[in-house]
Amino acid sequence: MMEPGVVALDIGGVCLSIHPERCFGVLGYHAIEDVPVAVLGAVDRMERGNLTEKEFAEIFRKVTGSTRSGEELQTLWCATLGEPVPGMAALVRDMIKAGFKPVFFSDTSALHLRYIRENFPVAEFVPDGIYSFVTGAKKPEPAMYAAFEADYGKPVLYVDDRELCIKGAGPFGWKALQFTGTDALRTELGL
Repeated sequence: MMEPGVVALDIGGVCLSIHPERCFGVLGYHAIEDVPVAVLGAVDRMERGNLTEKEFAEIFRKVTGSTRSGEELQTLWCATLGEPVPGMAALVRDMIKAGFKPVFFSDTSALHLRYIRENFPVAEFVPDGIYSFVTGAKKPEPAMYAAFEADYGKPVLYVDDRELCIKGAGPFGWKALQFTGTDALRTELGL
């Protein structure tokens, strides 16, 4: 079994599935390449904490030509967050029982984090986190990893579904696992 310690745990693609088509498809965009650059830029700025939810909704509405209210657009944006990854809540509970401390490490917005905290069972077991909307940086930018270390030290394991983010941990000497499912993560942790 791996020596217990802090585990840096990505949210999207690791703890829950992501479905951008649930938002963009409703607005008539059937491939990410079809989504206006201004909308994607607004997403990036909101995830960096540089855009309020109201400003985000205004840009979204203006660029897409939507007549939906700001609240409706926020609800639509939260629809991109899918179902919990099967077995992850149980795995997080087992991690805690074995002495590990899971800490969220995610590129996300305050809006999405609130939604996650209200709607996903795994979130109640992971009260701590480092988030892009707080740091102003996104993975694989070094500032995200540095912020994590400043608050929690070097994790015993970092889990993310995106290879680019895993590579960003390399200069910090983090042991990292590209997430392919809970079975591989259990094996890595020795659970």
